[in-house]
Amino acid sequence: MKPSELDAIYRPLAKHLHHDHMACLGIAPTMRLAESYNECKFAREKAWRDELYRTRFDELLEENGGCSAAPVTMHDGWALDTSMSLPHLDRVLEDSDRIFAERAGRQQSEKGAYRSYFQNVFSLEDAETYPSFLDFATSSDIVSVVGHYLRTIPALSTTLPPGIRLVESNAAFDAEPDRPKDSQLYHIDYYSLPNLYVLVVMEDTTLEHGPWTFLPRGTSQKVRERLGYWGPGLGYRISDEAVYATVDRSEVIPFTYPRGTVLFIESSGCLHYGSRNSIKPRFQLMLGYTGACRTDFSEVFMSNDAYTAPESSPLLRRMVADKYLPAPGRPDSVDLERLPQVQAELGAVAQQVGVELGAAHNGPPAASKPAGVS
Repeated sequence: MKPSELDAIYRPLAKHLHHDHMACLGIAPTMRLAESYNECKFAREKAWRDELYRTRFDELLEENGGCSAAPVTMHDGWALDTSMSLPHLDRVLEDSDRIFAERAGRQQSEKGAYRSYFQNVFSLEDAETYPSFLDFATSSDIVSVVGHYLRTIPALSTTLPPGIRLVESNAAFDAEPDRPKDSQLYHIDYYSLPNLYVLVVMEDTTLEHGPWTFLPRGTSQKVRERLGYWGPGLGYRISDEAVYATVDRSEVIPFTYPRGTVLFIESSGCLHYGSRNSIKPRFQLMLGYTGACRTDFSEVFMSNDAYTAPESSPLLRRMVADKYLPAPGRPDSVDLERLPQVQAELGAVAQQVGVELGAAHNGPPAASKPAGVS
């Protein structure tokens, strides 16, 4: 059975379980189901990426141009680079200026729409028009930090979050700028474990810009455990009052730094919020990285926007750009050993929540032959 065939069967259920931040079953149970499903679907890619990280990561980094300096080390879920010396950063800043000058300041959605205060002005096509972004995102200096934290060859996210975003946060687009809501409230991302962001502020950023604001991982996990966050009965967003009843406000870290400062942060481990009453528009680059197997169902029902790099590019660059780069010599098939268990679990859940699956659900797995990634 091909991954695309599996998705066709479970797409209605995946969409139902993902809706409203996994409200149907709760975040933690849905993440466990999604991880099992994605491990069945991407077992060959995961094994390939994990093996190359263990055995050839340093070699791949060198083939990709090597690191220009000693890479930063993430501690407690985050790290800063204030050197302004990372490869291609100067080009990214210049190209960002051009894009924001052309597209910022014009609201893309209706005021009052979901996250109207936060808009992405970068498209998949921009990655080709402005190659600086992919050059930066796949550079050895960046990938070294991300890969060592994820302990695998990472890939730019294809769904949630998009792998490359240039975002404008603007209180002028917010119908209720004085009432924090949605991503303006504390939360921990559930997309993958770990999920890592590389953030770059495009202008000097102050509290008036509504900065990305976070708690270190250790502190965040204390809050999560004490509140039962991701458990039943508690939503995805958490109020300030609930958080600060558990930890002191003094532990909060706002990403208020000069233009070109880079933040590496595990958004799946650190409580965070952003875009809160951005009186002055905030401009930021957001790069999202995952491993091969996510902990949500977004790839089942959303458009999968992978980036591309020429065949002549170093292997590491191609693997980071394209999450679906096929593992050499491995068949385009789901893991048939895991499949019966996954089918049983999802079949039971579908019956529980009243979602009809495709007719192929109860049939035997189809034989598969080696092919490209679907």
